[in-house]
Amino acid sequence: MFSTLAIPKWVRDCQVSYAPADERSLRRCEEVRARLARFSDPNPEVSVVIPAYNEEKDLLGTLDSLSRQQTQYRVLLLVVNNNSTDRTQEILDRCGVTSLFEPRQGISFTRQTGLEHAKGTYYVSADADSLYPPGWIDAHVAQLKEQGVSCSYGTHSFIPEPGESRLWLYLYENIAELYFEFRRIRAREYLNVLGFNFAIRLADGLAVGGFNINRQRWQDGWMALQMMQRGSLKKVESLQGRVWTSSRRLKADGSLMQAFWKRLTIHSSKLYKYRRTAKNQVSS
Repeated sequence: MFSTLAIPKWVRDCQVSYAPADERSLRRCEEVRARLARFSDPNPEVSVVIPAYNEEKDLLGTLDSLSRQQTQYRVLLLVVNNNSTDRTQEILDRCGVTSLFEPRQGISFTRQTGLEHAKGTYYVSADADSLYPPGWIDAHVAQLKEQGVSCSYGTHSFIPEPGESRLWLYLYENIAELYFEFRRIRAREYLNVLGFNFAIRLADGLAVGGFNINRQRWQDGWMALQMMQRGSLKKVESLQGRVWTSSRRLKADGSLMQAFWKRLTIHSSKLYKYRRTAKNQVSS
Protein backbone atom coordinates (compact mmCIF):
# COMPACT_ATOMS: atom_id res chain seq x y z
CA MET A 1 0.00 0.00 0.00
CA PHE A 2 2.68 2.49 0.97
CA SER A 3 5.30 4.06 -1.27
CA THR A 4 9.00 3.34 -1.11
CA LEU A 5 11.64 5.87 -0.10
CA ALA A 6 14.44 4.62 -2.35
CA ILE A 7 14.30 5.23 -6.09
CA PRO A 8 14.56 1.83 -7.86
CA LYS A 9 17.51 1.12 -10.11
CA TRP A 10 15.27 0.61 -13.13
CA VAL A 11 13.97 4.18 -12.67
CA ARG A 12 17.50 5.59 -12.58
CA ASP A 13 18.39 3.59 -15.69
CA CYS A 14 15.49 5.15 -17.60
CA GLN A 15 16.08 8.77 -16.59
CA VAL A 16 17.30 10.01 -19.93
CA SER A 17 16.67 13.20 -21.89
CA TYR A 18 16.71 13.70 -25.63
CA ALA A 19 19.49 15.80 -27.11
CA PRO A 20 19.73 15.55 -30.91
CA ALA A 21 23.34 16.79 -30.93
CA ASP A 22 24.46 14.22 -28.34
CA GLU A 23 25.71 10.94 -29.77
CA ARG A 24 24.81 9.10 -26.56
CA SER A 25 21.24 10.31 -26.82
CA LEU A 26 20.98 9.13 -30.42
CA ARG A 27 22.39 5.74 -29.45
CA ARG A 28 19.76 5.46 -26.73
CA CYS A 29 17.08 6.18 -29.33
CA GLU A 30 18.40 3.34 -31.47
CA GLU A 31 18.45 0.98 -28.48
CA VAL A 32 14.87 1.93 -27.59
CA ARG A 33 13.79 1.54 -31.22
CA ALA A 34 15.23 -1.98 -31.34
CA ARG A 35 13.46 -3.02 -28.14
CA LEU A 36 10.17 -1.38 -29.18
CA ALA A 37 10.08 -3.19 -32.52
CA ARG A 38 8.05 -5.96 -30.86
CA PHE A 39 5.40 -3.41 -29.81
CA SER A 40 4.10 -2.76 -33.32
CA ASP A 41 2.11 -5.97 -33.54
CA PRO A 42 -0.65 -5.71 -36.20
CA ASN A 43 -2.82 -8.12 -34.21
CA PRO A 44 -2.20 -7.13 -30.59
CA GLU A 45 -3.84 -8.42 -27.44
CA VAL A 46 -2.97 -5.20 -25.61
CA SER A 47 -2.78 -1.57 -26.74
CA VAL A 48 -0.74 0.83 -24.62
CA VAL A 49 -1.93 4.34 -25.49
CA ILE A 50 -0.14 7.59 -24.62
CA PRO A 51 -1.28 11.18 -25.24
CA ALA A 52 1.59 13.57 -25.86
CA TYR A 53 1.77 17.35 -25.94
CA ASN A 54 5.25 18.95 -25.97
CA GLU A 55 6.87 16.07 -24.09
CA GLU A 56 10.40 16.48 -25.44
CA LYS A 57 11.87 16.60 -21.92
CA ASP A 58 10.53 13.27 -20.64
CA LEU A 59 9.28 11.25 -23.61
CA LEU A 60 12.49 9.33 -24.34
CA GLY A 61 12.65 8.13 -20.73
CA THR A 62 9.03 6.96 -20.90
CA LEU A 63 9.65 5.06 -24.13
CA ASP A 64 12.83 3.60 -22.66
CA SER A 65 10.93 2.23 -19.66
CA LEU A 66 8.16 0.78 -21.85
CA SER A 67 10.71 -0.83 -24.16
CA ARG A 68 11.95 -2.84 -21.16
CA GLN A 69 8.55 -4.39 -20.46
CA GLN A 70 8.63 -8.11 -19.73
CA THR A 71 5.31 -9.23 -21.15
CA GLN A 72 3.78 -12.42 -22.45
CA TYR A 73 1.29 -10.52 -24.63
CA ARG A 74 1.31 -9.14 -28.14
CA VAL A 75 1.40 -5.35 -27.72
CA LEU A 76 0.75 -2.25 -29.79
CA LEU A 77 2.27 0.97 -28.45
CA LEU A 78 0.35 3.96 -29.78
CA VAL A 79 1.18 7.62 -29.09
CA VAL A 80 -1.27 10.39 -29.99
CA ASN A 81 0.52 13.66 -30.71
CA ASN A 82 -1.72 16.59 -29.73
CA ASN A 83 -0.27 19.54 -31.70
CA SER A 84 3.21 19.35 -30.19
CA THR A 85 5.50 22.17 -31.30
CA ASP A 86 8.73 20.78 -29.83
CA ARG A 87 10.69 17.63 -30.77
CA THR A 88 8.02 15.19 -29.58
CA GLN A 89 7.32 13.82 -33.06
CA GLU A 90 11.04 13.66 -33.86
CA ILE A 91 11.59 11.42 -30.84
CA LEU A 92 8.66 9.20 -31.79
CA ASP A 93 10.02 8.82 -35.32
CA ARG A 94 13.55 8.07 -34.12
CA CYS A 95 12.23 5.41 -31.77
CA GLY A 96 9.98 3.87 -34.41
CA VAL A 97 6.77 4.40 -32.42
CA THR A 98 3.36 4.14 -34.08
CA SER A 99 1.82 7.60 -33.73
CA LEU A 100 -1.29 9.56 -34.66
CA PHE A 101 -1.91 13.30 -34.87
CA GLU A 102 -4.88 14.83 -33.05
CA PRO A 103 -5.49 18.48 -34.11
CA ARG A 104 -8.20 19.19 -31.50
CA GLN A 105 -6.40 20.57 -28.48
CA GLY A 106 -7.17 18.85 -25.18
CA ILE A 107 -6.46 15.67 -23.27
CA SER A 108 -9.99 14.29 -23.67
CA PHE A 109 -9.84 14.54 -27.47
CA THR A 110 -6.40 12.94 -27.43
CA ARG A 111 -7.41 10.03 -25.20
CA GLN A 112 -10.56 9.45 -27.26
CA THR A 113 -8.59 9.30 -30.50
CA GLY A 114 -6.25 6.78 -28.90
CA LEU A 115 -9.16 4.67 -27.71
CA GLU A 116 -10.78 4.66 -31.15
CA HIS A 117 -7.55 3.51 -32.83
CA ALA A 118 -6.53 0.97 -30.20
CA LYS A 119 -6.68 -2.75 -31.01
CA GLY A 120 -6.97 -5.96 -29.07
CA THR A 121 -8.72 -6.93 -25.88
CA TYR A 122 -7.08 -4.60 -23.37
CA TYR A 123 -6.55 -0.84 -23.38
CA VAL A 124 -3.76 0.31 -21.05
CA SER A 125 -3.43 4.04 -20.43
CA ALA A 126 -0.08 5.75 -19.88
CA ASP A 127 1.41 9.26 -20.04
CA ALA A 128 4.50 10.63 -21.76
CA ASP A 129 6.21 11.93 -18.60
CA SER A 130 6.19 8.79 -16.45
CA LEU A 131 8.34 5.67 -16.03
CA TYR A 132 6.83 2.19 -15.98
CA PRO A 133 8.13 -0.89 -14.12
CA PRO A 134 9.04 -3.98 -16.17
CA GLY A 135 5.94 -5.99 -15.23
CA TRP A 136 3.46 -3.11 -15.56
CA ILE A 137 1.49 -4.34 -18.58
CA ASP A 138 1.07 -7.88 -17.30
CA ALA A 139 0.13 -6.68 -13.82
CA HIS A 140 -2.82 -4.74 -15.25
CA VAL A 141 -3.94 -7.54 -17.55
CA ALA A 142 -3.83 -10.01 -14.65
CA GLN A 143 -6.32 -7.85 -12.73
CA LEU A 144 -8.67 -7.54 -15.69
CA LYS A 145 -8.69 -11.31 -16.09
CA GLU A 146 -10.25 -11.65 -12.64
CA GLN A 147 -13.97 -12.30 -12.59
CA GLY A 148 -16.04 -9.12 -12.42
CA VAL A 149 -13.16 -6.62 -12.67
CA SER A 150 -13.75 -3.92 -15.28
CA CYS A 151 -10.93 -1.46 -14.51
CA SER A 152 -7.49 -1.86 -12.96
CA TYR A 153 -5.42 1.02 -11.64
CA GLY A 154 -2.11 1.58 -9.92
CA THR A 155 -0.30 3.92 -7.59
CA HIS A 156 2.55 6.34 -8.22
CA SER A 157 5.64 7.90 -6.70
CA PHE A 158 7.33 11.17 -7.55
CA ILE A 159 10.84 11.60 -8.93
CA PRO A 160 12.50 14.63 -7.29
CA GLU A 161 13.95 17.35 -9.48
CA PRO A 162 17.61 18.29 -8.90
CA GLY A 163 17.95 19.89 -5.46
CA GLU A 164 14.66 18.43 -4.18
CA SER A 165 14.31 15.96 -1.34
CA ARG A 166 12.82 12.55 -2.02
CA LEU A 167 11.91 12.38 1.70
CA TRP A 168 9.23 15.10 1.44
CA LEU A 169 7.72 13.39 -1.58
CA TYR A 170 7.75 10.05 0.24
CA LEU A 171 5.91 11.52 3.23
CA TYR A 172 3.32 13.14 0.99
CA GLU A 173 2.74 9.91 -0.97
CA ASN A 174 2.07 7.88 2.15
CA ILE A 175 -0.42 10.40 3.56
CA ALA A 176 -2.12 10.53 0.16
CA GLU A 177 -2.35 6.74 -0.05
CA LEU A 178 -4.09 6.59 3.33
CA TYR A 179 -6.60 9.08 1.98
CA PHE A 180 -7.03 7.03 -1.21
CA GLU A 181 -7.73 3.92 0.88
CA PHE A 182 -10.43 5.71 2.88
CA ARG A 183 -11.87 6.99 -0.37
CA ARG A 184 -12.05 3.41 -1.66
CA ILE A 185 -13.81 2.27 1.51
CA ARG A 186 -16.32 5.11 1.15
CA ALA A 187 -17.31 3.94 -2.35
CA ARG A 188 -15.48 6.74 -4.18
CA GLU A 189 -12.72 4.54 -5.57
CA TYR A 190 -13.22 5.90 -9.08
CA LEU A 191 -11.51 9.11 -7.90
CA ASN A 192 -8.32 7.10 -7.34
CA VAL A 193 -8.02 6.20 -11.03
CA LEU A 194 -5.49 8.40 -12.83
CA GLY A 195 -4.96 8.63 -16.56
CA PHE A 196 -1.31 7.64 -16.54
CA ASN A 197 -1.86 4.30 -14.81
CA PHE A 198 -5.07 2.39 -15.50
CA ALA A 199 -6.45 -0.28 -17.83
CA ILE A 200 -9.84 -1.42 -19.12
CA ARG A 201 -11.17 -3.79 -21.75
CA LEU A 202 -11.26 -1.97 -25.05
CA ALA A 203 -14.77 -3.18 -25.82
CA ASP A 204 -16.05 -1.80 -22.50
CA GLY A 205 -14.49 1.60 -23.15
CA LEU A 206 -16.10 1.83 -26.56
CA ALA A 207 -19.44 0.51 -25.27
CA VAL A 208 -19.79 3.41 -22.83
CA GLY A 209 -19.01 5.92 -25.57
CA GLY A 210 -15.35 6.41 -24.78
CA PHE A 211 -13.96 9.40 -22.94
CA ASN A 212 -16.17 12.38 -22.29
CA ILE A 213 -14.83 14.96 -24.75
CA ASN A 214 -17.01 17.65 -23.17
CA ARG A 215 -14.77 17.72 -20.11
CA GLN A 216 -11.05 18.44 -20.37
CA ARG A 217 -10.41 17.57 -16.74
CA TRP A 218 -11.20 14.41 -14.80
CA GLN A 219 -11.71 12.31 -17.94
CA ASP A 220 -9.85 9.40 -16.29
CA GLY A 221 -12.09 9.37 -13.20
CA TRP A 222 -15.14 9.77 -15.44
CA MET A 223 -14.14 6.68 -17.41
CA ALA A 224 -13.61 4.75 -14.16
CA LEU A 225 -17.08 5.80 -13.01
CA GLN A 226 -18.56 4.40 -16.23
CA MET A 227 -16.62 1.17 -15.72
CA MET A 228 -18.30 0.69 -12.35
CA GLN A 229 -21.49 0.00 -14.30
CA ARG A 230 -19.76 -2.97 -15.94
CA GLY A 231 -17.84 -4.39 -12.98
CA SER A 232 -15.57 -3.53 -10.10
CA LEU A 233 -12.39 -1.45 -9.89
CA LYS A 234 -9.25 -3.25 -8.76
CA LYS A 235 -5.97 -1.74 -7.57
CA VAL A 236 -2.67 -3.33 -8.59
CA GLU A 237 -1.12 -3.82 -5.16
CA SER A 238 2.36 -4.93 -6.23
CA LEU A 239 5.28 -2.65 -7.07
CA GLN A 240 4.69 -3.53 -10.73
CA GLY A 241 1.67 -1.25 -10.55
CA ARG A 242 3.64 1.69 -9.11
CA VAL A 243 4.54 4.27 -11.75
CA TRP A 244 7.24 6.89 -11.16
CA THR A 245 6.45 10.35 -12.47
CA SER A 246 7.83 13.87 -12.45
CA SER A 247 7.36 15.91 -9.27
CA ARG A 248 6.22 18.81 -11.46
CA ARG A 249 2.72 17.33 -11.23
CA LEU A 250 2.67 18.74 -7.71
CA LYS A 251 3.91 22.21 -8.56
CA ALA A 252 0.72 23.87 -9.71
CA ASP A 253 0.55 25.09 -6.12
CA GLY A 254 3.95 26.80 -6.22
CA SER A 255 7.18 25.40 -4.82
CA LEU A 256 7.52 21.77 -3.80
CA MET A 257 7.26 22.73 -0.12
CA GLN A 258 4.13 24.82 -0.71
CA ALA A 259 2.53 22.01 -2.71
CA PHE A 260 3.48 19.49 -0.03
CA TRP A 261 1.93 21.41 2.85
CA LYS A 262 -1.18 22.42 0.91
CA ARG A 263 -1.95 18.88 -0.20
CA LEU A 264 -0.93 17.40 3.14
CA THR A 265 -3.44 19.70 4.84
CA ILE A 266 -6.19 18.74 2.37
CA HIS A 267 -5.58 15.00 2.67
CA SER A 268 -5.20 15.12 6.46
CA SER A 269 -8.46 17.04 6.92
CA LYS A 270 -10.31 14.60 4.69
CA LEU A 271 -8.81 11.66 6.55
CA TYR A 272 -10.07 13.15 9.82
CA LYS A 273 -13.51 13.69 8.30
CA TYR A 274 -13.72 10.10 7.08
CA ARG A 275 -12.52 8.70 10.42
CA ARG A 276 -15.06 10.80 12.34
CA THR A 277 -17.90 9.72 10.04
CA ALA A 278 -16.94 6.07 10.39
CA LYS A 279 -16.77 6.38 14.21
CA ASN A 280 -20.21 8.01 14.34
CA GLN A 281 -21.68 5.23 12.20
CA VAL A 282 -20.25 2.57 14.50
CA SER A 283 -21.53 4.30 17.68
CA SER A 284 -25.01 4.72 16.20
